[in-house]
Amino acid sequence: MFPSRNPFGGDVSNLFTAATAVSVPSAVPPAATLQAQSAATASARSTELASVAADQVGISSVDPSNLTMATVSAGIAAVYNVLEEIPLNDKAAYVYARQSNPELVGEEDVLKFLLAANFKVLDAARRIVRYWSERYKLFGQDKFCLPLTLKGALKDDSLALSRGYAQVLPQLDTAGRALIYVDWSCHEPSIGYSVESMHRVFWYLVHVAMEDVSVLRKGIVLLIYPQEARLDQFDHQLWRSISDSCMYSLPIQWRSTHIIHPNRFFSIIHPLFMSTLPQPVQDRVIVHSGTKMKVLANLLRYCLPWDRIPSDVGGCIDLDLGIWLSERMVKEEKAKDTSGAEQSSGIADVVNQLQRQCEQEKAPQQPVPINTNGQPIKPYNFAMGSAGMPILPRPDQDAVVASHPLKSATNPLFLNLAPAAATPAAATAAAAVKPSASQAADKSDKKSAKKKGKPAVKSKPATASDATIAKSGRKSDPRMDRAVEAKLADPSMSLLNALRAGGFDIPTADDGSSTPQYLVVDGDNVKITQRKNQLLRRLRTAKQG
Repeated sequence: MFPSRNPFGGDVSNLFTAATAVSVPSAVPPAATLQAQSAATASARSTELASVAADQVGISSVDPSNLTMATVSAGIAAVYNVLEEIPLNDKAAYVYARQSNPELVGEEDVLKFLLAANFKVLDAARRIVRYWSERYKLFGQDKFCLPLTLKGALKDDSLALSRGYAQVLPQLDTAGRALIYVDWSCHEPSIGYSVESMHRVFWYLVHVAMEDVSVLRKGIVLLIYPQEARLDQFDHQLWRSISDSCMYSLPIQWRSTHIIHPNRFFSIIHPLFMSTLPQPVQDRVIVHSGTKMKVLANLLRYCLPWDRIPSDVGGCIDLDLGIWLSERMVKEEKAKDTSGAEQSSGIADVVNQLQRQCEQEKAPQQPVPINTNGQPIKPYNFAMGSAGMPILPRPDQDAVVASHPLKSATNPLFLNLAPAAATPAAATAAAAVKPSASQAADKSDKKSAKKKGKPAVKSKPATASDATIAKSGRKSDPRMDRAVEAKLADPSMSLLNALRAGGFDIPTADDGSSTPQYLVVDGDNVKITQRKNQLLRRLRTAKQG
């Protein structure tokens, strides 16, 4: 029976602390002992750094030798034995969940914790107890035993979900790890949701990522985009909660964290951000700054090519949160309808899938494909170099230019990737974006005049025959302009009322519809959450200007 009092007041992190008596030496240890201790510490640190490098470049995973039915069955039985020995007050949430809904804590779930702990039984049992204790605190007694679905345990978190603060990217990286994209600029708790609600959303996204069996072996990678965020949008409490969950509670391995295109104030919050992370996670944080091409090249070193990352950071993926939520709703409803007719085949199916993946990774590579010019594309080489670091892949230039969806003849960002034997059309386009001689001379005059303290003499303007770059753009929606003016004139006005004042056809709450807010659309069939996000961006731009 679940106790009426709160059984989770104790510190679960000290669950397995052994009260062993340690004899204190009466004298200073000899020099030989100190040298041995120093050597052991250096060896342990070297091993840890090697593990960090393996996690960053995506060559670490669960040992395939453990993925046999005999090893898995013995590990699950050992975990259950350890859980039986834990005092009831420390594992009360786990016991209550197992009694109320045994499907939530079955053998497949125990296997996930074993994989996250690299088949270390004690660590897996500790993580299970922490997981259910934290889930009880986060979701409450009424919802912590519900399935983690949009209409289950997340039924009251639609507002935090609609912000798009964290999203699961549709593709894994080239190492088979799940990617969770975090945009700090989307965190606006002032609109009515709590930090705990956003924390629950992150839990949900991690469980969505774990639906792919390969992620249980490979783990997850976080991509953080802080460029458009304000200083007050970095929530120390939220990120501390997320990092603790990923490191100690959730049945997943946190491989690395990439901070992409940090803004000016990131140097202020960087020490605070790092202080929220455990030391093993701090070692796996990588900051990418500089030009867009430099960042893309750096990300490629960590199995993050541009076709796997969002367009906000220079990639090819355009995220649409509304479509993703709609698809998730349909998928979860279908799984709910077929749950009674199709029973899971148990851990045997999961183990077989993991074994097949290991065999595919060991299998010989397919024939090398050819590019558009009929030349073979060089395969990636992950062999180890002399310095102990992986030799980074160098993709064929022709294949890069031909395959990148953003590549076009007039795009100056990718002109330096064009091969020497370019087509006449490409050469003409390259000449179009190249600065004219008069522009280059004008720039040189300005630089020399700045050094001498004299006004720059402008050169002869370019003639009509000189190549120019045609600028394209689109006019802003006048309704959004009026909404911005209304909101600036009356800061107390809500975002929805500002949109209505601008002329958007926004349905009112009196329509009697039970549709979640992130699925409601306006008269133009555009989601309201998207309109609100656009208005927030326009307001930030107006205030900064």
